[in-house]
Amino acid sequence: MKIQIIKNKKQDIANIYKLNSFDNMELLSASYVNQKFPMHSHNTYCIGILEEGSQILSFAKNNLIVPSNSIIMINPNEVHANYALDENGWKYKMMYVNSDVVKYIYSLYWISKCKNIRFKYYTLQDDFIFNLIKSFFNSFENTSFENLEHQLKRILSHLITNYATNTEEQEQVHQNSINELKHILDEKFDTKLNLDNISKSLGINKFKTIRAFKKSTGMTPFSYVLQKRIEKSKILISQNVKLSHVALESGFYDQSHFSKYFKNYVGVTPISYFKSCNILQDFNK
Repeated sequence: MKIQIIKNKKQDIANIYKLNSFDNMELLSASYVNQKFPMHSHNTYCIGILEEGSQILSFAKNNLIVPSNSIIMINPNEVHANYALDENGWKYKMMYVNSDVVKYIYSLYWISKCKNIRFKYYTLQDDFIFNLIKSFFNSFENTSFENLEHQLKRILSHLITNYATNTEEQEQVHQNSINELKHILDEKFDTKLNLDNISKSLGINKFKTIRAFKKSTGMTPFSYVLQKRIEKSKILISQNVKLSHVALESGFYDQSHFSKYFKNYVGVTPISYFKSCNILQDFNK
């Protein structure tokens, strides 16, 4: 089964896949030179390998250089940016695994309750797991569900055993106004928002709001809203909604702005994402 290759003038190449058999797990195989992912987060575990080149993983308090042959592991909702270290770019493969899948795998091997699995490292060297992940990507289109499940179990059980903790989730306490702002953005992200008016209604200064929100979430309100809109647009695209409608229903003013931000955050264009969903929608039914 062949999926469309997306290529631009500057040689950025990305293949994206969606596996319904694993709770709509997404896979990304890409070679980037110019792609710069802005500060963002995922509601999934991000697990992958960097095959060639080097990239920068940027977090709120530090930047990490990830060399070739490295494992990458990012926990859900951890805000980060990533981009090439130099003009040579980087080639990598990433899987975006739903927390329910991780909990299911955990329940197969451990008696204790799965509380909150957190990877202890963002990047590390482990040839065994590197080859397991590479094998998973090389075979997923032409193998059975049972074999893929077996491979995924090996990958996750090894990572959890050696590089993760399982502790009670610590609830962060933020100022009431920031919680209220987050609630407003969650409820109305797909509408036209005015931060000046929202800040006034909360009784706080606009610029203090931006600084406090970023300190709390790792993103500015603008970036947070953009990500919420992108997340909704991916759902709508997977439901075969026309792209022209997706842009408006997700809160974008027009399709050109939508396409620009979608490519920035997802790494492929909306039309390419749509085609990948259709190509693999009947996978192992």
